Order: sequence, then C-alpha cells, then structure tokens
Amino acid sequence: MFLILLVFCLPLRPALITNSCIEPPLECPNINITFWLYTKANDRQPFQILVNDSKSIETAPWVVNAPIKILIHGYTGYKDFSPNTEIRPAYMECCNYNIISVDYNPLAREPCYIEASHNTKLVGKCTAQLIDELVTKYHFPLKLFHVIGFSLGGQAAGFVGQNVRSGKLYRISGLDPALPLFVTKHLDEKLDKTDAIFVDVLHTNALGRGKLEDSGHVDFYANGGSIQPGCRSSRQKTLSSCSHARAPIYYAESITSKEGFYGTKCHSWIAYIIGWCELHHPDEEELFGEYVSREARGQYFFNTNAEPPYARGPNSRTSKKNH
Repeated sequence: MFLILLVFCLPLRPALITNSCIEPPLECPNINITFWLYTKANDRQPFQILVNDSKSIETAPWVVNAPIKILIHGYTGYKDFSPNTEIRPAYMECCNYNIISVDYNPLAREPCYIEASHNTKLVGKCTAQLIDELVTKYHFPLKLFHVIGFSLGGQAAGFVGQNVRSGKLYRISGLDPALPLFVTKHLDEKLDKTDAIFVDVLHTNALGRGKLEDSGHVDFYANGGSIQPGCRSSRQKTLSSCSHARAPIYYAESITSKEGFYGTKCHSWIAYIIGWCELHHPDEEELFGEYVSREARGQYFFNTNAEPPYARGPNSRTSKKNH
C-alpha cells in the first residue's frame, strides 16, 4: 500500500540514471545549504548570511528587534520557490520583518527524493546552528524566531526545533508536511508538537503528498485536508500537486487577509467527513495562519473559495460578532 502511495505522491518523470544524488554527513556548516536575508531595504537583493562569519552577520541589513521568519522549501525547491514566492511578498507587504530563506537545492534535486528526505536532518541541524549562533553570539532573542516549512521543508522544520541548543524554539508552522517516507517514522524522525513551544500545521493534500496525521498543537484541515476546490480544473498541475501547493498560498493570504480563515473544531477527521463537527462545535472556531492563537489546541476544519481570495471569514454567529 505504501509503495503505491509513494508512486502517486512523487513527481511523474522518466526514470533517470544519475550520480547527482548526494547525502552528505551530518556536519555543519554545509556548502549545500545557504541562508539569504530579505528585508524591505533589500527585498530584491538578498544578503547571504554565512555561519561562523562575523563580518557577514554584523554587516547584514537586519531590522532590529523585528521577528525573524525562516522559510524552508521542499523537494526540488530553492530560495525563490514555494513557500518563498508566496509568503515572502506577503510579509514584505504587511510588515518590516527579517525573512531568511533557506536554500538546500543541491540536496533536494530530482530524481533524488529518497536522499532529499534523509537530508532534511542536515538542513534542520545547520539551520539550528545559525539560530544558535545568532542567539548566543549576537544576542538575538530566541522568541523572535519563527520557522515555516513547506512539504519536505515542514519535516526539516521539525529537525530545526530538535537541534536548537540555545533554548526551546518558540514557533514552527508546518505547511502540508511531506508524507512519502515519513508516514511510518517515529515522532523523533518527523515534525511533531515537541519540536517547539507552539507548532501549528496545515493539511491540504493529506494521503497524497501531505500527511493526514495530526502533527502539531493545532492542526488545520483546509476543505477536509485532501483535495482543494479549483484543483480539478487546473491545467497546470496534477490534482495532488495543485492541492499540495495551496498550503503556502493559504498561509500567505492569512498574513494580509481582512476576512481570515476560520476553522471549526472537530474531534477527528472521520467526524468531519460524516458531518458531526458543526453539530457538536458550531461556535468553536480558531483563526488559521499567521495570527493563530498560541492557545489553540486540537483539530480545526475550514473551507475556502475555489479562486483567490480564498478566505471566507468567520462561520459562526459568535465569531462574526467578535470579528
């Protein structure tokens, strides 16, 4: 069953014979992993931050005392690929933050998914090394750091949290964390709620490219978490890839949306499927995305429009009065 699932989850490409698949030792820093700082002052000219390089860190155009958002791409990605292309512009529009895009493209190239999945440990370890250096040597408050990972990057984000030594990472957001080769892993080998003080997770392609199981303190399931509206008619992507790609799109919209994505509480995915959620918890809602309550716990389900803007706003009368 898992092998069948894996075939459907991975990109459909001709079989290739290649020597380009690499799986380096777990040693940091690593030449295959680079870090790029974006702020409003240099949004089109990213500044490369080098670990163990004081000049690099001291001359970087940091926004002092502003949040530090760390974005981690997935399989076949790079610094100008999802979730960067969706989320980075949204932050630039709303706020003057420090955005660090992690680029580990040499470790995540096609057709090397098996190696790429293993390399998430290295990505997490080296990203944690950067965070520790900024906190211990340059006195950046750890509470400013927020790691956001999409697909394989969502799993790498868990390893970031596991490897930070300067304290407990405050927040991790997992955007449809990758399913293939992680579904049977122990919790120490994939993103879970022990990896940060607060872990919030979005599911948009469960049992396809993303996981169905709960992974955070709060898990949001968009349109049931599996197939997203508008994807069946998409000509640019497969149904699975389109639904998977909606995760960073929804999160990016949550940053600037006036409507917001509001999820209704439910005890389980099965209860949602048979329609029990709105019967038992019609007024228990939580806002998904950038501004989610750190007190949120459990499973929440929300629906979206088929086209942007995707957010529909509050569902219940109680939420609408407080919105």
